[in-house]
Amino acid sequence: MAEAGERSGGGGPDLDLQARIRARVAERRSDLAAATAPAGQTSPDGQPSAKSDGLAGTSRASQRHRRAAGARRRPSSRLARAVTFLITVAVIVVTLRSFVVASYYIPSGSMEPTLHGCLHCEPDMVVVDKLSYRFGSVARSDVVVFDRPPLAPPEDKELIKRVIGLPGETVSGHDGKVFIGARALAEPYVNPACSGTGDFAAVTVPAGMYFVMGDNRCDSLDSRVFGVIPGSSIVGRSVAVSWPFKHLRWL
Repeated sequence: MAEAGERSGGGGPDLDLQARIRARVAERRSDLAAATAPAGQTSPDGQPSAKSDGLAGTSRASQRHRRAAGARRRPSSRLARAVTFLITVAVIVVTLRSFVVASYYIPSGSMEPTLHGCLHCEPDMVVVDKLSYRFGSVARSDVVVFDRPPLAPPEDKELIKRVIGLPGETVSGHDGKVFIGARALAEPYVNPACSGTGDFAAVTVPAGMYFVMGDNRCDSLDSRVFGVIPGSSIVGRSVAVSWPFKHLRWL
């Protein structure tokens, strides 16, 4: 019995050492799991990992920072896009007006009844094509806008009339009609209230020049007064009435 007791007592230290080793291994595993656990995960003992909580807090703070930075950038970004859009539109409008199309009000009644215009009323607005004469020639009956000739009244920067005589032609008026050489023109656009066109002396149109007249022949200051106009002074061809809506039409 005594021998048995000695063997049992001799095995005691070995068992205690093994227990301590197992406890130490379990402790290290627990520390390793806590260090590598994702945000919000608990350690093996059921308690939240302090390191995980720290990482989760850092991640949430970073997300809040990014959201706040994005919120600060968004208004600035919208403003930048709006400014860019407005600048682009302005450039397009200026380019179109300078080289492609433009709008002009009719300042007087010299083109009645084709175009309405008078003081203290709602005049017609026409769209002028600035490109057509860059690729083609001015034609008879075209309604054109041109820079004011030297002998025209100074209050008008541009005028609008109809092309009647082309370069090299001889234009005259008699018997209520306009003649190109010996041929009378058919002019359905002339204001019927004028009962035709008054007489005027023959004019030979020089090269590069044009003879222009208003459709309201009894009330139009045109080439019968200020002479022929150079082709270089023509701004463009009137293609449509754009205002008022009740007068919308092609010319």
